[in-house]
Amino acid sequence: MKKLIFTLIIVTVSFVTTLHAQSNTLTKTTWQVEKINDDGSAVFKKAKSIKFPSEQPKINFLQFEEDRNYRTGNTCFHMMGKYSEYNNNQVEISEGVADMAENCKEPKTLKGLYNFKITKDRLELIPVKE
Repeated sequence: MKKLIFTLIIVTVSFVTTLHAQSNTLTKTTWQVEKINDDGSAVFKKAKSIKFPSEQPKINFLQFEEDRNYRTGNTCFHMMGKYSEYNNNQVEISEGVADMAENCKEPKTLKGLYNFKITKDRLELIPVKE
């Protein structure tokens, strides 16, 4: 009986872990900003991961990290914040802490709940209307 209960616990934990891992499609991905529209939607193309702090970004980027942190910015603007990914292809991006070099124009930033769609090497974020 103890073996059966132990086996059930192990199977349940494995199942839950697998489901959780499958729902984190944005984790450990880096995207180059192609366009952020006035309505808040955005289009990105897949990019090479940026290794912080030793590497400085040369592109306008959005990078989702494993610890639910994200980084965004360009060569003179940098912001870090938190994100949450949900099973229904939605991601919530919180406003983060930013720093900016002198004479730098602040790029458009993302904040709020978005539906996301990944097609090949493209990511599209569409704001969820309340």
